Amino acid sequence: MGVATTEQTRAGGRYGLSYALEALTAALADAGLVKSDIQGLYAMLDQWPQTGPSDPGNFRHTNWAAQLGIPIRWYTIPANSGFGSGVAAILDAAAAIGAGYIDTAAIVVGQSAATPGSDRTAPWTSAELEFNEWTGTYTAAQFALAARRHMHEHGTTIEQLALVAATIRNYGHLNPDAVMHGRGPYTVDDILAAPIAADPLTRLMCAQTNNGGGAMVLTTLERARDLRAPVVAVLGGADQFSYPAYAAPPLLGPSGGGAWSRQWVTDGFAMAGVTHDDLDVVELYDGFASWIVMQWEMLGFCGPGDGGPFVESGVMALDGRYPTCTDGGCLSFSHMGVPALLRPIEAVRQLRGEIADACPDWRSGVHTHQPGQCRQVRDAEVALAVSMGPPTGGGQFVVLALN
Repeated sequence: MGVATTEQTRAGGRYGLSYALEALTAALADAGLVKSDIQGLYAMLDQWPQTGPSDPGNFRHTNWAAQLGIPIRWYTIPANSGFGSGVAAILDAAAAIGAGYIDTAAIVVGQSAATPGSDRTAPWTSAELEFNEWTGTYTAAQFALAARRHMHEHGTTIEQLALVAATIRNYGHLNPDAVMHGRGPYTVDDILAAPIAADPLTRLMCAQTNNGGGAMVLTTLERARDLRAPVVAVLGGADQFSYPAYAAPPLLGPSGGGAWSRQWVTDGFAMAGVTHDDLDVVELYDGFASWIVMQWEMLGFCGPGDGGPFVESGVMALDGRYPTCTDGGCLSFSHMGVPALLRPIEAVRQLRGEIADACPDWRSGVHTHQPGQCRQVRDAEVALAVSMGPPTGGGQFVVLALN
């Protein structure tokens, strides 16, 4: 019923808690609720103001209760979705509300330490893990290996990856709230001409880093219909992981051979009662351009190895079959370390027709639907949003629809 994002910025000087509280306050106002309405909470911060030397750890839920001045009755923190802040949190909250444990939940994220300490890479990309330390590798290099393997096995081209990046960055170019607003428009040649981050990925094929926050408020369908905003329903979704991404080398298939299970995708669409043909807008997780190609395959939009030609057909454009990452995604809108909630927020805004762009009358909800000027998908009623996860081994998705 309520969504909000703070300014997404590279400026420092704030705690993650500050961004989180700003986003939560705005999301509650969007829904027409107050903080005492919150019963369930899913929260992810990268910094918490400390009075002592240690992180609050398992006491975070009680810190939140004290900070907000309300009791919290549901705090499960799904582990696989941006540390409890993305699609898995949405699915968990929807289940808790549907089962009657709570009637209102808030999901909130605030990140303030995302800006790199050096110009090489973001601080979280070189964790102290077995696969990382002795090689000196980092996230972009690891997933570049998977990208190159995909190109080798399936004939995916560098131009197809560049088209992914150009399409998403051009949405961000039009988005006044994006960190990279006004930096385009980009062509495929622009993407290919950028410096190499990790072969075959150029810098413009990789997510940026910045700071910011976001929040979402969910409640029962009955209560939602009495509130001020258009009602967006959680139809269903699914969650699966197949290997420890970021800890183990990225894989295109199980180490023992064979193929990853896709039953979870089938089950999620069946729960939602929709097919791929019913979707009007798709918000994938674009940590790297190659991930988008793999997610199309993982989610059954095309066959294994067909992601490159699928992208090349123009499906991601505003006038394409599945406008994709329409806020500019991680590449252009925001990647503040844990951006898992941002894709569902953009899906909600698309369904509610609340998109800011270069259209002269967008503030009045009037859009031209003209590529290169507009980001609002025409007559959007059903959206799919994906959260964090290695597209070679799983992730999460939720299907949302105007009710």
